[in-house]
Amino acid sequence: MYGGSLFRRLWPAFVAAAALPVALLGVGLATTPAAGADTVSTLASSVPPPTPASTPAPPAPPALLTATQVTSTSVTLSWTASVAGCCAITNYTIMYPEPFSDVIPTITVGNVTTATITISPTRQYNIRVSARDSTGHTSPWSNQIIVVAPATDSGPDTVPPGSPTNLTNRNGTLYWTAAPDNVGVTGYHVYRFDGWYTSTLLGTTTSTTYQLPPSATTGPGPRIQFYVRARDAAGNLSAASNTVDATSSTPPADLPPTAPRDLAVSRITSTSATLTWTAAEPGCCDVTGYTIGYFQAFYDLGETVRVGNVTTATIALKPATQYLVVVNASDSGGHSSPSSNSLTIVTPATDTGPDTVPPSAPGTLTVTDVTTTSAKLNWAPSTDNVGVTGYNVYRWDGVFYSTLVATVPGTSYQLSIAPSAPNRYYVRARDAAGNVSIATNEVRVDPTTPPPDPTCAVTYQKQSEWSGGFVADVTIKNTAATAVDGWALAFTFPGDQRITTLWSATYTQSGSAVTIRNASWNGTLAAGASVSFGFQGSWSGSNAAPTGFSLNGAPCR
Repeated sequence: MYGGSLFRRLWPAFVAAAALPVALLGVGLATTPAAGADTVSTLASSVPPPTPASTPAPPAPPALLTATQVTSTSVTLSWTASVAGCCAITNYTIMYPEPFSDVIPTITVGNVTTATITISPTRQYNIRVSARDSTGHTSPWSNQIIVVAPATDSGPDTVPPGSPTNLTNRNGTLYWTAAPDNVGVTGYHVYRFDGWYTSTLLGTTTSTTYQLPPSATTGPGPRIQFYVRARDAAGNLSAASNTVDATSSTPPADLPPTAPRDLAVSRITSTSATLTWTAAEPGCCDVTGYTIGYFQAFYDLGETVRVGNVTTATIALKPATQYLVVVNASDSGGHSSPSSNSLTIVTPATDTGPDTVPPSAPGTLTVTDVTTTSAKLNWAPSTDNVGVTGYNVYRWDGVFYSTLVATVPGTSYQLSIAPSAPNRYYVRARDAAGNVSIATNEVRVDPTTPPPDPTCAVTYQKQSEWSGGFVADVTIKNTAATAVDGWALAFTFPGDQRITTLWSATYTQSGSAVTIRNASWNGTLAAGASVSFGFQGSWSGSNAAPTGFSLNGAPCR
């Protein structure tokens, strides 16, 4: 690998032209005197020019440039080798400038198709590769890839967000479409680029809009532009958005409004909720109104109400009911915004009396001790301004209906599982005024599958026993409805017994584990039939009988 280099982009400049030779009259005409008085004139252009030398072919561009590994300090690249032109490929040049800078770092590597270069955390790089041959010819550049280094290589999140899109400048306010992220975008960095090589961080915002200060739109530089990068909680930055000029730009015709933000409830009664939110920012067209969607918990249907271009509205609800609420903006072009943040609310049971405050939600609902017919639900306690009097346990059908199964004073409940009923449950706290809390998470209880009935029965009987020895008889009965063709009985001695002689079967023993297999003449066991064998064995510490037997891998009783 050769040393890296830096160079700057060449900006337009005036270059003095070299003086041209003076054109002379008659140049291009050759005269040749002939014998006698006459002369013959011949145009020089009619003389065939010499054959030009052929231009050596440069290499073809490398192809399929990709980043195979990206860390906070390096990126490993791979590409498909260039096809040589006139001469053999000798090396490759990797160019990896940061956007919005006229400094272009390069590094030269040998005749390879993979290389690792050093980069810096959270920086964006636009990378391309070019080939060079033994006579100095260079290929065109490969495809370009964009690489963003994560902020760190440790921790739960090392994945940068996606880029913000649809950045526009409308009368000094920047608007853009939110960026995606594997965990969640926490904000945006807004930058000013002077058109040469300097980017300045103007500010940060948690929304998808930014008001440009007047000073940001003027100053030195051939063309002032702005761009945005998303940021997540781990400090990872996205690749840059598109750029916009300091003057207003026209948004794309299909750009919807941004999502309303900061949805909250300012007042709640047993039959209504007053909502507030931060207005959506327009996309291509003016915002004309908002749609409020509100959905009962554990119910498949919801309601919507349309309001004008406002940032507060009151909706009608039911007492002691939980709702999930979202708001969407719409514009004059018929576009709908993404949904606002969701809001979970629960209405009180009544608006009169000393207690109109519902309890807090119980803690995480879990299920334990599951059998074929029962299970135990467990949850953490709720709190209340007056006092929790109990907990309602509900069974939900998964679509529309919830059934109150029980009201209990504690934080657990022993379920009786109904095989034919949907076994999905949630819990809500209740106070003396009848207010109910927001529900816990839902759990699904799947009863355990009972083990199949044994298909064999084994009788183990000691016929005689003496110090250091014994004789035992074993009988196997096939209790299945079908015949067994070839059998192997497995069991484990509980002590140090060893089989010394066995009849009417064959055996193997490894430690205390024993496997008995049929003889050649008694391998078939009809349904309900039995077969017996016996053996003599030795023992020293204990000669207790085995208790667990399996026939062909299935347990026996």
